[in-house]
Amino acid sequence: FSIANIETKPAKKSPSAPFTTSTLQQEASRKFGYSVAQTMRIAQGLYEDGKITYMRTDSVNLSETALAQAKKAVEQLYGKEFVNPRRYKTKSKGAQEAHEAIRPTDLGAQTIAGEGQAKRIYDLIWKRTIASQMSDALLEKTTATINISLPPNVSIGGTAEEKFVAQGEVLKFEGFLKVYLEGKDEEDEENAEGILPPLKVGEKLSRREIIATERFTHHPPRYTEATLVRKLEELGIGRPSTYAPTISTIQKRNYVVKEDREGVKRNFSCLTLKDKQITEEIKSENTGAEKAKLFPTDIGMVV
Repeated sequence: FSIANIETKPAKKSPSAPFTTSTLQQEASRKFGYSVAQTMRIAQGLYEDGKITYMRTDSVNLSETALAQAKKAVEQLYGKEFVNPRRYKTKSKGAQEAHEAIRPTDLGAQTIAGEGQAKRIYDLIWKRTIASQMSDALLEKTTATINISLPPNVSIGGTAEEKFVAQGEVLKFEGFLKVYLEGKDEEDEENAEGILPPLKVGEKLSRREIIATERFTHHPPRYTEATLVRKLEELGIGRPSTYAPTISTIQKRNYVVKEDREGVKRNFSCLTLKDKQITEEIKSENTGAEKAKLFPTDIGMVV
């Protein structure tokens, strides 16, 4: 095994826009497991207490006052190099943008007094708003091509060499990631890029072990309340004020039920090559387990 080529490219990640109703509902579901109705109830209380702006909005715009507050807060807390004022445009179909994005009324207040759920939502809104006005995160992505020289009289597809590719990334400047990282609906750890050790072209590598794992395809995931809100917004169905009532109504009428379902136990093979010996191990895992997903009922199937 030897390093044939190393390719390094700069990359960056940009912050997400400030919260709209739908993105707040989605993020509160991903990070805290809150239902859309629960999130709106908490946000309503924060709004009535004067802690945040109006919580039913499809706008990602911030007022001049908010932009000035955010710039000041970022500079004081993290330094000038983290400041990057931004204006965002909505991607939602039919957005009316009658109100400002959801933000704290005073960006100088990082925390508030009160019960836990309200403090959680406020903290989420504060971090998202501040991060939206910060610099990009700067990365360095590395792709290493590894040549494999096969033994004499051995070939694969008519060639005596094969290649592996290793990819990884290094965070060079935190930027907005110092404050906030957006959640994901479906985590895919297998595709996550790791960190590579220092490598040089021509460097010889020693093989410790090779593991081949059997995997199966998965059906598209069912909707959670959060992903259903996102789909409604994508299709232009409903308004910020109707997302939570719509999802509550289809559950109250028993069109869908929200529940957890256990997966199916499935066996798979894991082959390990080590010290010129191949060993096979049969492992098992639960696949298709679903948590807090919406399932259509018999009534819902004919509505």
